[in-house]
Amino acid sequence: MTPRPIPHLAALPRLDIGEAGLGGVGRVLRLNNNENVEQPSDAVLEAVAQAQADANWYPDVTATALKQAIAETHPGVAPDRLVPAAGSGELIALLARAYSGPGDEVIIGRQGYLYFSIASMATGAKPVYVDAAKNEKKPGFDPQAALDAVTERTRIVFIDNPSNPLGVILTAQEIAEFRAALRGDILLVLDAAYSDYVTDPVYQAGEAMVDQGDNTVMLRTCSKIYGLAGLRVGWAYAPAAIVEMLARVQRPGTIASLSLAAAEAAIRDRETYGERRWCNQKTRDAFTHRLRGLTGVSVLDSHANFVFATLGPEAKINASDLFSKLRMRGVFIRPMAPYHAPESVRISIGTETDMRIAADAIESLLG
Repeated sequence: MTPRPIPHLAALPRLDIGEAGLGGVGRVLRLNNNENVEQPSDAVLEAVAQAQADANWYPDVTATALKQAIAETHPGVAPDRLVPAAGSGELIALLARAYSGPGDEVIIGRQGYLYFSIASMATGAKPVYVDAAKNEKKPGFDPQAALDAVTERTRIVFIDNPSNPLGVILTAQEIAEFRAALRGDILLVLDAAYSDYVTDPVYQAGEAMVDQGDNTVMLRTCSKIYGLAGLRVGWAYAPAAIVEMLARVQRPGTIASLSLAAAEAAIRDRETYGERRWCNQKTRDAFTHRLRGLTGVSVLDSHANFVFATLGPEAKINASDLFSKLRMRGVFIRPMAPYHAPESVRISIGTETDMRIAADAIESLLG
């Protein structure tokens, strides 16, 4: 006899993270997890070093300094409407737990972030997947399909904008029109994890949308442009009632003191932020241009720190083989079969040198 877990939890799929090393291979290019390949800035490293001296104390459960830094660098954001957490993943799980349960439905894009469905199923709710837009020039979350999928059991709609793994965006107008047509008692969660890389003026992360109603939450993260994936810091901007609810379901002190110090310093370091934003765009666009020059390869226009590439029948290798052969050369990318795109791969953007090595390897494999 062994202890038996709750059946719906035992049936949960795993959200595997791409590997970080490979035996027998010296240098590895980790282009599989959408991480920032640049180490934290000097300002962040100094803040962490200073915070180490107070590691014997519990962290500030109010995260006051971090909230103030976010409010000062994001105009219009009120500190008392912020909920920092151990990564935006914790917030996704908390929102699912607080606003859905057995018998409820949660609407998710067919090619949306996989953890949306896992967090929803963990509460006993049923994910309802909506297919990508039929317009090939605008793939990704389809607002009208989501509205058509709403039932009396719908409790949450999760939208990753920019999309992971596609890298495409919904415009501020499209989000506003969708929210206006959505029933008011349905929670709309805008996951803007990659918003710091977007330069298109038609896009908005969602702060204004949160301020204009009572049912919308915006999520952000320090894992991407700020380069703090290993320290796990994210934050939500939400209406007061949702902030209060999150305070009830979140365990106090989930962000370590070193992580709080690092996140505050990173958010205030606007010079490094601007440099990384510009370098990502330049390197991403150059890499995209080179991939599009290869026979049988199509690449979506990306607004994030990765690209989504599809290998057509003209290519001399399929996506699965490309992933395997690149892996043996120490170039790690992400296969997209779990996202219902078996002939596609997602490739994170590294340094110019990283992407030149990756492009050379892909070109050689495609003949």
